[in-house]
Amino acid sequence: MLKHLTCALANWRWSRVQDLETDLHRLRYLFWECTRRCNLSCRHCGSDCGKDDEQIGLPADQVEATLAAIARRYAPAEIMLVTTGGEPLVRPDLLAVLATAHRLGFQLGMVTNGHTLDQPMARRLRAVGLQSIVVSLDGPEATHDWLRNRPGQFRRVCRALEALVAVGVPVVEAITCVTPRSLAQLEQTYTIVRDLGVTHWRVFNIFPAGRAKGDAELLLDASGIERLVHDIAALRQRGKRDGLVVNLSEEGYLGWDWEKKVRDTPYLCRAGINIAGIMADGSIAACPNLPARMAQGNLATDDFVDVWENRYDLFRDRRWTREGACGDCRQWNVCRGGSLHLWDEERKAPHWCHYEILHPEGRGT
Repeated sequence: MLKHLTCALANWRWSRVQDLETDLHRLRYLFWECTRRCNLSCRHCGSDCGKDDEQIGLPADQVEATLAAIARRYAPAEIMLVTTGGEPLVRPDLLAVLATAHRLGFQLGMVTNGHTLDQPMARRLRAVGLQSIVVSLDGPEATHDWLRNRPGQFRRVCRALEALVAVGVPVVEAITCVTPRSLAQLEQTYTIVRDLGVTHWRVFNIFPAGRAKGDAELLLDASGIERLVHDIAALRQRGKRDGLVVNLSEEGYLGWDWEKKVRDTPYLCRAGINIAGIMADGSIAACPNLPARMAQGNLATDDFVDVWENRYDLFRDRRWTREGACGDCRQWNVCRGGSLHLWDEERKAPHWCHYEILHPEGRGT
């Protein structure tokens, strides 16, 4: 009974925090999909960049003008501009745009596969003000190269991470996409990441989109997700001793008995609440992992600041997710349908419910 009351109180308090964050909708992360071109053809690519190769990205002057408008309206020092793709480093004018963003006062981050990131590039990125970078490392050598579909890629990633640490990028994060093949290798992967000297390690399981849709070799089942959570809880404790910050990515609400065991902050899908995205085709979106139908406008016809202030109801009023399997769930006030990239429009429910997997004794209790 005491545990039930404690969880109920925690749910109430966190739901109020979510309400406040939603009402304020302070922009804190701005993803810029600078291109959909890529130098790899990964098995699990969510955007299937090979098919979207014609999307080279918006012209630099249009991106810089949009960033300048955002900087005039908000405090850019409070916004992390995260460059993503495709693969950002294939864009020739990338560093010039980042230099402009840095002069405007934005914090700078990046997500990269690390394929071309050597020591000279690491120095150039640091010189333009890069503060945070995420590099994919998906397990031991054979496993990583298998998922990334490129022999030798593991060694390139290790080279990239070592170079970034050497030049002093403040936050160097390795991110691991867990598959059934790599699930049993988490401890080995932890050791690799720790020994590379990075500051953070983030782990998530692949969701069914793009090339990964329906591929049993890539998708964990319920027992796999349960094992992943348990293993990361143990490795997070080891990370505290080793000086490595370990987090499970925010894929869905786990219940208060698990949240702080695997994450720095409790679950909250911040898409459209604190997170926006400028996509390669000019779409004004939220999280870049979301389908195109969730875009809120386009820079060809809309003003970014106006869109951020006056649209995004799809994300800020999530009552539309309270149907189907989520309809009578007592955890809805904190989960709110889970991370939106997991929402299955046909089923009107998430592809999987993390809370239900970890609490098989009863959903929503």
